[in-house]
Amino acid sequence: MPDRLTDDRVSVTFFLITYNQERYIREAIEGAFSQTYAPLEIVISDDCSTDGTFRIIEEMCEKYDGSHNIVVNRNTENLGVIAHINRITDLSSGELIICAAGDDISLPHRTEKVVERYLATGRRASLIHSSVYLIDREGNRVGTRLPPLISQGMTIEEIALSDALFIGATIAYTRKIEEMFGTIKYSKCFEDLVMGFRSALAGSLEYISEPMLLYRYESGISACSTLQNEPFNERIAREIRHQEMYLAVMAQRLVDLERIGNDELQPLVKNKRAAVLLKRKVWMGNYRFLRLLSYSTKRGYLGLFLSLLLRKKKRGIIFSINKVVFKSAIN
Repeated sequence: MPDRLTDDRVSVTFFLITYNQERYIREAIEGAFSQTYAPLEIVISDDCSTDGTFRIIEEMCEKYDGSHNIVVNRNTENLGVIAHINRITDLSSGELIICAAGDDISLPHRTEKVVERYLATGRRASLIHSSVYLIDREGNRVGTRLPPLISQGMTIEEIALSDALFIGATIAYTRKIEEMFGTIKYSKCFEDLVMGFRSALAGSLEYISEPMLLYRYESGISACSTLQNEPFNERIAREIRHQEMYLAVMAQRLVDLERIGNDELQPLVKNKRAAVLLKRKVWMGNYRFLRLLSYSTKRGYLGLFLSLLLRKKKRGIIFSINKVVFKSAIN
């Protein structure tokens, strides 16, 4: 692990994670280099990209003549997001770690504002997040977005069951979170859902209402057309992938709850996970009806099982109707 910064100020690592983002990585690196806070360690870590991403990283870092400490890493094989995230504490030296994605653009004052909020809490905050400016593929601003945790307002019970908490690209967290909970065990998790729940348990979530970065997302008529033309079996596959992610997140939350000895939320999370597991079995369609009926009855989910069957069938019918209507509208 790199030597820790010895400055009296908060030591910060700005961690930029990249993978096959040659179209956007230059702007993301420029955003990292533009940070006004000092001292700052910038770690650019590439997950074995197969396009020109790493070539651009090397080129820009060789030309950089600023004051920030630059560390470049390239994984020898593709680890995937979670395994890559688990490496952050080994690759970085900061007390505070600011995460950035290779297709977003951090504004120059992002690190400075995060540190200000961190110090305002007496260094007790374990996770800090913010809103974002939305940009399209070409980099044009098209609005702002608030994280679900703020726009909806959530209790700790709702957070425990939620599949949307933050805008993951905005999070900054302290090393003490991993020290408290350990590395993430399940590879299909979304890291922001894990970090968010861990910080909620620690009671140290902080939110900055001012947008801290330009967040790229798919939008517009072309994106809508793509979804409308998506075959039903692909839509089902996408839904199943989401269910698998959620199941992994819930499994990780159970591990984290057990680690800190929290018995109050465990039954709530276990029940929800069991219900989603049943939903996944129904949507996968490779379990016999009688087997699922028996499974549901034993666990007290008979009503849920029958409603899931009807819902899946209904979605298929509605999808077919909508597809016909959409094609008629564009012809």
